[in-house]
Amino acid sequence: MSIATDVDTGVAEKLTEVHVTPYNGGSPSSSMKTTKHGVILVPQPTDDPDEPLNWSVFKKHAALIVLALDSFLLKFTPTLIAPGAHALASQFHTPASTATYIGSAPTITSCIGPFIWIPLSHRFGRRPILLFGIAVTMLFAIGVARSESYAQALTCRMFMGLFASAGLCIAPAAISDMFFLHEKGKRMGVYTFMLVCAPYAGGIAGGAVQYNKSLGWRWSMYLAAIMYAALLVLMIFFVPETIFERECAAEESKKRKTVERRLLFRTPQNPNGHSWAHDFNQPWRMWAYPAVVLPSIWYGVAGMTEVCNTAGLALNFGAGSRYNFNVRQVGFCFTSGLIGAAIGEFFGGPICDLVAKRTLARGELWKPEKLLNVCWSGLAAIVVGLLVYGLELNYPTGWAAALTGLLLHTFGQEVLVTCLLTYLTDCYPDDAAEVTIVFQVCLNLIAWPQAFYVPLWIDKSAGAKVPYIFFASLPIVLFPFGIGLLMWKGPHIRTRGKWMSSKST
Repeated sequence: MSIATDVDTGVAEKLTEVHVTPYNGGSPSSSMKTTKHGVILVPQPTDDPDEPLNWSVFKKHAALIVLALDSFLLKFTPTLIAPGAHALASQFHTPASTATYIGSAPTITSCIGPFIWIPLSHRFGRRPILLFGIAVTMLFAIGVARSESYAQALTCRMFMGLFASAGLCIAPAAISDMFFLHEKGKRMGVYTFMLVCAPYAGGIAGGAVQYNKSLGWRWSMYLAAIMYAALLVLMIFFVPETIFERECAAEESKKRKTVERRLLFRTPQNPNGHSWAHDFNQPWRMWAYPAVVLPSIWYGVAGMTEVCNTAGLALNFGAGSRYNFNVRQVGFCFTSGLIGAAIGEFFGGPICDLVAKRTLARGELWKPEKLLNVCWSGLAAIVVGLLVYGLELNYPTGWAAALTGLLLHTFGQEVLVTCLLTYLTDCYPDDAAEVTIVFQVCLNLIAWPQAFYVPLWIDKSAGAKVPYIFFASLPIVLFPFGIGLLMWKGPHIRTRGKWMSSKST
């Protein structure tokens, strides 16, 4: 039986590279590498100790944590400044709703960055691009802190989003480089937890910093610069290059000692001779694959209120609102999202790994669509969370009830991001970076506009119930076309490849 006819394309390619014969319910082929518990290693590693799959547990997990911190800071730093919307408005003589754009507007540059950083990482390696992005982001954070005009602060924040996005798109690809299929869900969950909880952690820290009159909003950005400086040091020492070219591995291993390979750069050799035009075309290629685009667009719709929720906390709970919280109390409101993300991480990643382990341990053919059933719980939490939050803002019974809605929403976000990113990178493991671009661009592009019009919509509709009922309905209406279709015909859609393709890829 041909493995390519039964297993998804990405896994099939990994297994056939080592000429493994599949098995059905019996013992694995003697040529297969497995864990000590008999779980088949997918992808099958080489014997080269420099291959990221063969790194020590400490080396892998140290790199994972630092990569997750990189993505964390991208979402953490905008909300460091968010609780101070009224202080920014006073400083720059703008309305408070306009001042919130300093935190929310850079989302759009995070959409643009991956189309630059991924092609460059294929040429220069993941490591140098990550280090460059962190260093420049640190400088622009200082620029925001020293800004004397609204335009200057907004411009520096936009460039912060552009350069910080290097970690956002490269981290999932690097995680995919280092971990096997049965490990990836939990490790991807660490990355997604940091990503989802970051805006809420930033709001808590930013509220505390700005409440101190001797610090204020400027020190929230100095704090961002200090954190990026610390991240730069960690990245230098704990994140080696994860791109591993098997064709060039033997020759490369003779050139440098282990410490040098860890601390210095290892430029990809481009053994296939791809042109620069080919590399810059790569980020666009996965937009032709419905198995990538459909779940990415659907999640973008499901999580589209993330930016307006965090940017709007100062308006909905701060000075002039029915709650009239001070800046520190507004910061504490972000705790709800932090708790929701933590609970979601405890649930999402381990469940994804459990599904993979059970399938592989039984000798069954692995299909990534098995992970999609986890989406039901995430969808329910997001819908209920949005309804509770919006209706509580409209018909308040207390601030705790409204923030419980945010908690449920972020729980659902965390579960869905972990599940869908694991699914997408399993579908096309050799294109993990490009797949992540599609996912993150859909999320950020769809979430970006809400911060501009939702406050106006709430004012015009005499409350938050109308917009939030609308936002809660959309993921339900679109579920059959995004996730439901893949649950039904996922293997066929994946192997068929591009839109309108008449044959499997």
